[in-house]
Amino acid sequence: MQYPAEPWHMRGSLVISVFRVPRKLVPHASLPAGARMITVAGNAFVAVAFVSYEPGSVLTYEELLVATPVRDQGRTAVSVPQIWVDSEASRQGGREMWGIPKQLARFGRGSSIAGVAVSGGVSLPGEWTTAGWTAQRLDGRDVRTRMRMSGRFRLVRAAWLFPLNGPLGYLTGRTPLVSFATRDMRLTFGQTP
Repeated sequence: MQYPAEPWHMRGSLVISVFRVPRKLVPHASLPAGARMITVAGNAFVAVAFVSYEPGSVLTYEELLVATPVRDQGRTAVSVPQIWVDSEASRQGGREMWGIPKQLARFGRGSSIAGVAVSGGVSLPGEWTTAGWTAQRLDGRDVRTRMRMSGRFRLVRAAWLFPLNGPLGYLTGRTPLVSFATRDMRLTFGQTP
């Protein structure tokens, strides 16, 4: 399977919610040696995002991911312990280049992973940009990767459905602390040559 070389320049839409979850419930096998999940009073902050990468991206596909903030090599980074995509090229590229444990899935009605409904929305002023690192461990390799995301965001209400017996069952019944959405997300992922 062929996949694009890094960096990947992506664009599309995004819904992301942040949950507070007891640290002991959050998967952590993807953390590189020496990294630790950031916690407050025994709780981790877990971001769940549904992303649609659209034309203009190096690949077009959909993705559902879980990310947690971590301390790694003296800086704050993000680790992705769980992620599903509907593209074999994305799955293979993410695993081989960046150590991201992408798995294949189908999204839509009846998903055994998650569903989300978004309502309302208050636009935040201006364009927002975030940049940083991912810190991953997969198949015995530690990989750290640069990323940068920007867009015009809205505060929204996001109602997530996580089947109790599914891979995100530890989030069942939890209410997001905050949720955002954008239709003009731009993401650059991976090292520049």
